[in-house]
Amino acid sequence: MKTAAAAHPKHTIPAVCKAMELLGLLAAERGETTTKALALRLGVPRTTCYRLLRSLVARDWVRPLPGGGHALSVGLLPLLQPLREVEDLAGAVQPVLDELALRSGLTAKVSVRQGDDAVTVARCESPQATSVAVRIGASFHLALGSSGSVLLSGLSRPEVKDVLERAPEECWSHQDRAEVGDRLAHLQAQGWCADLGTYRPSCHAVSAPLHNARGEVVAAMTIIGFPQDLPSRQLAGAVKLLLDAVRQAERQLRKAVP
Repeated sequence: MKTAAAAHPKHTIPAVCKAMELLGLLAAERGETTTKALALRLGVPRTTCYRLLRSLVARDWVRPLPGGGHALSVGLLPLLQPLREVEDLAGAVQPVLDELALRSGLTAKVSVRQGDDAVTVARCESPQATSVAVRIGASFHLALGSSGSVLLSGLSRPEVKDVLERAPEECWSHQDRAEVGDRLAHLQAQGWCADLGTYRPSCHAVSAPLHNARGEVVAAMTIIGFPQDLPSRQLAGAVKLLLDAVRQAERQLRKAVP
């Protein structure tokens, strides 16, 4: 049985955590959603659940149903708009990633910036029997990897400096700030950059930026594999496949995400 401390990590507000858990239950659309049933599933008194529900109804995030049940309300849609844009981006590039992974034999992914992190929003695993696995939603600091450098390139120099100064110490275990600068310089000169083991020694990756119609960097497209999958002598061929895929993805993005 979970203790209260285990259920709610330090420096959080239990009532807010329960409200988010309640929204998750309603999103799952499983089981009864009356106040009594939800209170039981949340493990809170019925009066507490009632107040949570009334607060969410007042915000139009939850709507009452005939018979005493509850469901999510369209009042949540404005909050979801930024996520829908990411979803549209991921949907637009997925066919391109599928083809890129097949042609290159490497895992292909697209990442977007979220604060100081790069987050994977679309991916296609390598067709090889063993490959580098990439999880949707996986995140890492922008100081790390070729995709991090691509997303940094969309920021101003002062912003890049601030991001790197905030980077945790583990970002510098296998690299220094000069290597991040080298990747950014190579990216500016060549339109792509590589990370051949400075983030993870067992992974080699090449990334290039995806631009919107205004020329802004909106995402990073990456191919990634084990060192033997992406040796230096094969880098030029891999880069060509990547840049071809980027151009194709940008055409799809301009249709799907005006």
